[in-house]
Amino acid sequence: MMKNIVLFTVLITVMSMSCLSVSFAENYIPDYLPEGALARFGKGYPFDFEYSPDGTRLAVASTIGVWLYDARTGEELDLLKGDTGLVTTVIFSPDGKTVVSESHDFMSSDPMIKLWDTATGETKATLSGHTDHVNSLVLSPDGETLASASGDKTIRLWDGVTGEPKATLTGHTDEVSVLAFSPDSSRLASGGTDEVIRLWDVPTGGLLLTFAAHANSVDALMYSPDGERIASQGGDNNVCLWDAQTGEFLHILKGDTTDISSIDFSKDSKTLATVGYNGAIRLWNTETGEPLKTVNGSTKLYKVSYSPDGSTFVCANDEGTIRLYDADTVKLLHTFKIAGTWVSSIRYSPDGRTLVASHEFGLHFWDVDTGQPLQTITGYWDVVYSVIYSPDGRTVVSLDDVLRFWDVETEKLLRTFAPESSVASIAYAPDGQTLACGTRDNTILLWNISRWRERITLEGHIEGVSSVVFSPDGHILASGSWSRDHSICLWDAHTGGLLKTLEGETSGIYTLAFSPNGKVLASGGNDGAIRFWDVATGELLKTVDTGMSSINAVSYSPNGKTLVSSGFSTGDDIRLWDVETGGLLQTINSHAEAAAYFVVYSPDGNMLVSGNLGAISFWSAETGERLKTFTGHIGPVYSVAFSPDGKTLVSGGKDSTLILWDLTE
Repeated sequence: MMKNIVLFTVLITVMSMSCLSVSFAENYIPDYLPEGALARFGKGYPFDFEYSPDGTRLAVASTIGVWLYDARTGEELDLLKGDTGLVTTVIFSPDGKTVVSESHDFMSSDPMIKLWDTATGETKATLSGHTDHVNSLVLSPDGETLASASGDKTIRLWDGVTGEPKATLTGHTDEVSVLAFSPDSSRLASGGTDEVIRLWDVPTGGLLLTFAAHANSVDALMYSPDGERIASQGGDNNVCLWDAQTGEFLHILKGDTTDISSIDFSKDSKTLATVGYNGAIRLWNTETGEPLKTVNGSTKLYKVSYSPDGSTFVCANDEGTIRLYDADTVKLLHTFKIAGTWVSSIRYSPDGRTLVASHEFGLHFWDVDTGQPLQTITGYWDVVYSVIYSPDGRTVVSLDDVLRFWDVETEKLLRTFAPESSVASIAYAPDGQTLACGTRDNTILLWNISRWRERITLEGHIEGVSSVVFSPDGHILASGSWSRDHSICLWDAHTGGLLKTLEGETSGIYTLAFSPNGKVLASGGNDGAIRFWDVATGELLKTVDTGMSSINAVSYSPNGKTLVSSGFSTGDDIRLWDVETGGLLQTINSHAEAAAYFVVYSPDGNMLVSGNLGAISFWSAETGERLKTFTGHIGPVYSVAFSPDGKTLVSGGKDSTLILWDLTE
């Protein structure tokens, strides 16, 4: 009973927060709504953000592009969307006229760097040349040079205005991971896994200095604001100070500096702040290398940053807490909390009056002087792993870190549900009154939807519950589990009693499907086999060796005669099987470069729908011919579901958005 009360309290709290703060992109934003779509929910996952130099706009790098906001009102201004990969880095030029972004394409390892015109939203230039991922992208203080460091062991210099290549800097013998421009833009410092720091002349691209710095790797580099020193942080857990002109070693910061996670110079260059995973905040004298002050910042600290005027600094821990300190006295001024998550990035506004922090669900703004919250920009979330329709077709449920319930007609978020146990799989009962949630904590939660409270908790699996499915009559719930368990459980959906455990699986279960008459259960997992089980007796009827390395999804045809499967294979990855004999009827190669992550029959049985990298494909169930394709997602499409009337389709995937597609045309 107590557990039910706690879960219900969590639910009410989350629902209240979502009603107050969730905002979603309007469909008029260019490129937000793809062709053929009725609606899109979510703005992607936010990786990085930056203020424009004048503080009027905010750019957010996400899985579907770069969002531009009015920094004062939070209004969406534009979506810069020309990439086919998730955007992880965003930079404003000093004049605010250009945004630089870097993204990773799911179809290749080559990175994409783009320059955008902030006035028009058009791409000014696409920069190519690196043959491996970009680890660091920095713009010189004067805005004239853009530098990129890559896993291909090179650094490339580009014109910061036009994107034209200037030089390719070679000399590192391993991956280049960090870059820093000098304040006057004349020099560039670089470091990486070859343990050395190199200083480069920006106008000529010539190598000026090379000096051994840290064992294992150079993880962070920073010029002091006066340009006199360079601070470095390494994989050996040391923080060192160097003469920026000569490369001479000046100081190693002694003390308990284990696992330093972040460093920052004070604006007068006289102090270096460090924070670490041991929770310590330390201020160091950059002239002598001696410690000035030490403060216990509690749990693991990941980020430290000084305000533009240097009067305060902030640090964030791994529990969603941000603390604001007086830079001179190290007195705690304010504590900010983002419930239930960790802070991924912190920024001050250019005037230093506002503090912004990002996390997986959006951005929060606070007044630095008063500590009061100002606004939130929400509508972001994590990877969408599963989508389902309610039996009446009025509601769509999506699963990322939490469950979200959407009204199909109004396109509004109805409620958000974040149970204490992380949910891995979901299923509606045929009557629409019960929602089953398989959790990573080895349990299944059965929720009464009309009263919105937990009915029963089912316990029996010894691994996370990867799949749940109701029988067509709603009397039985089947559940499967990941690797160590190897079991399928059948439960009485009304009482929660365990009816039987199906033995015979040799690996983890990924997918389950009842036959239309409810008499047979099909299962697939990471051994590549499909197994058919007699629901009444629990007997294993047959095992089909598909020749695939794993089975991601299985779906029965409405007449129950055919089963379709998708999985990982070197050849045709969608396969249709004769249910009676287990014989292979047909194969479909869903994509030349990527396997289907999910496949399902249409309600009338005439079509199959699969999701792969960025595309949703419709196939003739009879001939295997591709009928049409919807594109709009970036990255893998992990789940698709037809509405009960077959007029719409919902999809969700790695880009952290949900799309409703129109099937009537």
